[in-house]
Amino acid sequence: MKKYFIYIGITIISLISCEEILIEEDLSDDTVTLIAPVDGSTVANASVNFSWEAVDPATSYRLQIARPSFASAVQVVKDTTLALTSFSTTLTSNTYEWRVRAQNAGSNTVYTSAAFSVTESDNFPARDVVLLSPQNNQIINTATITLTWEQVTDATTYRVQLLDDTNQVIDEQAVTTTSAQFVFPEGTTTWQVRAENDTQNTLYSSRTITVDSTNPAKPVGTTPANQATLTSTSVDFSWTRELIEGTTEFDSIYVYRDQQLTDLVTKDQATAPTTITLGASSTYFWVVQAFDEAGNESETSDTLTFSIN
Repeated sequence: MKKYFIYIGITIISLISCEEILIEEDLSDDTVTLIAPVDGSTVANASVNFSWEAVDPATSYRLQIARPSFASAVQVVKDTTLALTSFSTTLTSNTYEWRVRAQNAGSNTVYTSAAFSVTESDNFPARDVVLLSPQNNQIINTATITLTWEQVTDATTYRVQLLDDTNQVIDEQAVTTTSAQFVFPEGTTTWQVRAENDTQNTLYSSRTITVDSTNPAKPVGTTPANQATLTSTSVDFSWTRELIEGTTEFDSIYVYRDQQLTDLVTKDQATAPTTITLGASSTYFWVVQAFDEAGNESETSDTLTFSIN
């Protein structure tokens, strides 16, 4: 017999109540059927495509890959949650076990697993270059970056290229090791590597990376004004800051009890304006600092002080 989990959400607008009931089917008696790679199979390519049958009404699937197995794992190389019933990744030559479970908000199936091996193709041009670092779509705040990848059997040279957003080659190296260092431009760049020998080459394997080495602009506090005296404990803070082109920026506001900025009352990541409730009969000091996705930091704003009666 199927079991169901019931979730009730109540929204009150003015004096009108509206009730929404969401029923999630219990998945604990269901099973995920793996399609590929099947148990005991060998994949003669570093690019591995995983697929399994859908479970109704699962809303997502958790996929894990371990080396060499989950019982004696040296490394869990992948642990991800997906809405689809397929997934692709590159793996080095080795023995692996993969498993999938279906899940929804209230329950999940048990894992279904299969073991497989990855070997290099006998055909050199069909081999894959497995890129190691940096990770795909990584955001970095330094321009000098070392790229690394796995060795490809029978390769004598690796050709490494940087491509701009129009896919034009802007830099290139041919190296005999499995790493190369480049100075990347600001912004998003594609880097790609192929293996070569005297007569043949593989296809390129590629990733993108975003470089943002510019600090956000220094914020300027505006409200409450310096030396202001307030009567409400609900304090509206506002500030301005010039936007710098690059990765996403955000602000953090800090409120202290002392001018040395050591006795922190509250810290919030916020957008201006923002409201913070503080205690009465006190004097406060506040600053704002900006950050971005790459890890850059602005100068801290000038310290402003105010009192609440």
